[in-house]
Amino acid sequence: MNRKQRRAHGKTQPAGVQELFDAAGQCHRQGRLTEAAALYRRVLARDPQHADSLHRLGVLAHQDGRHAEAAELLRAAIAQSPRAASYHSHLGLVLAALGQLEDAVTSCRAATALEPRLPDLHNNLGAMLMRLGRRDEAAASFRAAIACDPRVIEPYDNLGQVLLELGQFKDVEACYRSLISLAPSLAEGHDGLACALLAQGDRRAALPVILQSLALEETAERRAIFVHCVKDMDFAPEAGALRPFLLRALSEGWDRPDDLARVVASFVKAGPSGTTAAMLPEDELLLALLPRTANQDIALEMLLTRARRMLLDNAAAGDGPLEFASALAMQCFVNEYVFCHDADEMELAGRLRDRLAAAVEKDASISPIWIAAVAAYFPLASLPFVRHLLARAWPACIDRLLTQQLREPRQEEELRQSIPRLTAITDQVSQFVQAQYEENPYPRWVQAGACGTPQELVAHLRRKFPFADIQGPAPRDGIDILIAGCGTGRNAIETTQRFKGARTLAVDLSLNSLGYAARKTPPGLAITYAQADLLELGSVERRFDLIEAVGVLHHLADPFAGWRVLLSLLKPGGVLLMGLYSASARRNLPGKSVLPVDPTAQAIRQARQQLIGRFQDLDQHPDFFTISSCRDLLFHVQEHHIPLAAIGDFLATHDLRLLGFSIDDAVLAAYRRCFPDDPGATDLDHWQAFEQDNPDIFSGMYQFWLQKAL
Repeated sequence: MNRKQRRAHGKTQPAGVQELFDAAGQCHRQGRLTEAAALYRRVLARDPQHADSLHRLGVLAHQDGRHAEAAELLRAAIAQSPRAASYHSHLGLVLAALGQLEDAVTSCRAATALEPRLPDLHNNLGAMLMRLGRRDEAAASFRAAIACDPRVIEPYDNLGQVLLELGQFKDVEACYRSLISLAPSLAEGHDGLACALLAQGDRRAALPVILQSLALEETAERRAIFVHCVKDMDFAPEAGALRPFLLRALSEGWDRPDDLARVVASFVKAGPSGTTAAMLPEDELLLALLPRTANQDIALEMLLTRARRMLLDNAAAGDGPLEFASALAMQCFVNEYVFCHDADEMELAGRLRDRLAAAVEKDASISPIWIAAVAAYFPLASLPFVRHLLARAWPACIDRLLTQQLREPRQEEELRQSIPRLTAITDQVSQFVQAQYEENPYPRWVQAGACGTPQELVAHLRRKFPFADIQGPAPRDGIDILIAGCGTGRNAIETTQRFKGARTLAVDLSLNSLGYAARKTPPGLAITYAQADLLELGSVERRFDLIEAVGVLHHLADPFAGWRVLLSLLKPGGVLLMGLYSASARRNLPGKSVLPVDPTAQAIRQARQQLIGRFQDLDQHPDFFTISSCRDLLFHVQEHHIPLAAIGDFLATHDLRLLGFSIDDAVLAAYRRCFPDDPGATDLDHWQAFEQDNPDIFSGMYQFWLQKAL
């Protein structure tokens, strides 16, 4: 070793130190980390102030999760060599891992001051600032990283994310276009661009971008973005290249199949199979849709109604397309036999039903098409002796139909017996509402949406509402959730899957709805179902980090009384997701004077036929297409419409902060163009003015997130 090497680190090194350090570095580079650490310690045994060995041992400790030890080693290295930028940068990463974010920022700033031309140092600083919610400073750091070296990829993605949170959508778009030009095979660049376009309300432009991302690498999140892009869109016939994606999205459960119903209907009607009812059995996309969700298109409903009659006529002779017949029967069960029919048709269906029942009783030969045709008019469980069908072997499509109409209802009946009664139900309005949902559990769904990787609640809210001041740290041991009025369980399942460490209590008035929910819940999901009246939940001792009450309070005699009960169950700093009806959005629904008094299934079926075309956009409402949802939409025993002004008064009285609305991206983008002074979109006076000009924007309901004061 020469004299110059021995004077490294500002002092003369003992003999052999450099050789040991070089050997340690070689082991480190080769991934032989245990040997590397042992050699670094041998260096320090000879030279306790050897800065590089202290630094690298600190890095190894950090990689091994021993962050406190890593911080001690890195501080010792900095004491020996305070102008080594990498030492400060690595200490910043370690402090961030320890949750000491302000100190991490200080270390990262020291690193960038020492080496202002290194992009990684600016990028690390930006990442710390993002975690602290200091978005403007983070954006400046990421821009500095790009300025240092425009070829480095990571700062573009980070800058795009922070600009998206800042609502600077045009800048986000430009950022991700730069990233795509730099790294066209990086799927994250296409994801970011698609999200920027969606945030501007341009789903058609986002669609080819997310398709490119899917071509590079498929993830659950990208599949869900695809569904979001095509939801409710009406494509021209030449867009046939999307058919394979739609088929996979339905078959593989990319997200809620309901969201694909309208776009699939547009494809079916535009293709050859959409020209006549006789050609429908040839459409593979339609066959995928029918068992999975209710159709939401009137023209397609008419075609399916005619196809069902043709099926009935042919089935008597034991003829017909069995796969299509089974799928259509499953559709009829899902929509609760909402299709219209005349007396002659029902007489013919009744004769075939009796013929099937007699064959079952006598254990005689049965054509599979009979089962499908009868199941398209009557639930199979209503037939005598029908459970004997389960003892026979059938084609796979018929077996699926038997599962839907026999095995699953039996399972629900068994599960209902085990559901606890959490409170009494004594309020008269609650009893009326309970009776409605016992008769018609709502909604009747087949598949829940995809939720991707579970998230921390606070992190989720900060991404969803970047302009809101989300208070409080994320609970370290998971969160407690209450779903008040869970119905048939889809929201409860999706919410529990969405949040890390979720423990959910889901309550409803209706035992039939709860039985459905229990059957649909995946094994191992931490949901407890119980029958309860929301008004009586004040007796429950448990407190919750998140409470959801979507589509519930407006069915109480006094919605605000129920709201106050929920607030009493919410922890300080807890979050509420509320859903309430808008009077403006429901202004075109028919009044009670034009509806039948007794909402039996037949009365609802007939009323639908009379209402089609008479009331503006009624047949565009997704709840118009099943018996239970149509009853909920038009025949509910109790319903209030809550003005935004009344919501605002309640928030002010109870010290609740509005975090933001859950609403379509295009609507939110239009609102921000009208009210650029409200980037967080939380000014209820502005929203009231915007709704007056756009009265259909809350056609579902007002859905908004609130936080209780700490």
